[in-house]
Amino acid sequence: MTLTAPAQASAVLEQWSPGPFTAHISVVAGDVNGDGADDLVSFNTFNWCNKVLLSTGSAFLPQKNWGCDNSTFAGMGFRGNANLVGDMDGDGLADAVIVRLPNPRGIFVARSTTNIAGVKTFGPASNWLNNTIAGDYGTMTADLDADGDADVIGLFAGVAALAARSNGTASLPLTAWGPPLRGDKASLAADTTGDGAADFILVDTTGVRVVPANPRWFDTPAQWSTTHRSTAPGKPSPPTWTGTVSPTSSRSTTPTCRSCAPPARDIPPPNRGTRTRSSARRRHWPRTWMVTETPIWSR
Repeated sequence: MTLTAPAQASAVLEQWSPGPFTAHISVVAGDVNGDGADDLVSFNTFNWCNKVLLSTGSAFLPQKNWGCDNSTFAGMGFRGNANLVGDMDGDGLADAVIVRLPNPRGIFVARSTTNIAGVKTFGPASNWLNNTIAGDYGTMTADLDADGDADVIGLFAGVAALAARSNGTASLPLTAWGPPLRGDKASLAADTTGDGAADFILVDTTGVRVVPANPRWFDTPAQWSTTHRSTAPGKPSPPTWTGTVSPTSSRSTTPTCRSCAPPARDIPPPNRGTRTRSSARRRHWPRTWMVTETPIWSR
């Protein structure tokens, strides 16, 4: 894909922070203090807490401790298989969200709040969902149902994309939200149509496809952009699905998939119950879901 810089863009990088910024595990962006500017949030190992660089709109302030929940995750630190931020309770402040496999498993949320000393911070983490939602091919937060709070989506191998929608205080039971599609390069959730509900974005080697929320992601992907070059040698064409699927019915025709399996070197094989911690040690996680709605996607 070829991107052209806008005319007003500058090639000069701006130094917004001289550091330090402690980030052992990952860094994500979100508005944690509700001023309209996205800040940087880091997830770290035990006792290092979440660090935050608050944005002024033209620079980042020195890093601050923004919460350190060592009670629930003693010896581990507040981190998971996916480390995210999102406004889970709809108060306009991004909360810290981790999604874990056992043990403990599920969705844990540390709300952005102000403590009794008047200091803004992430509060103690609480378990919003005890179920498997850490996806094989990614876990995301986005407002799926346009109700003003962030939901969690897991992308899995061979099963439907699963959604855990937020009701403001907890995550609702898992719901099948779309077929097991993904982009060659990236799979994203964002409101591209401007209706308030997140759409499914598939970034391929040949362009970008979008599945608008209607209200879920079961419509045929629409080609929103294309590139002017052919698929690179050895790269598969984007998956093509045939068949009719109804997101409101428990019965569906079985779709068939063409070119759905990228080469093994591009995408790791699906997790079938084993996660490798080291070359000498393996632990086996149960691969079970509790989905309250009848599965509506079959392969």
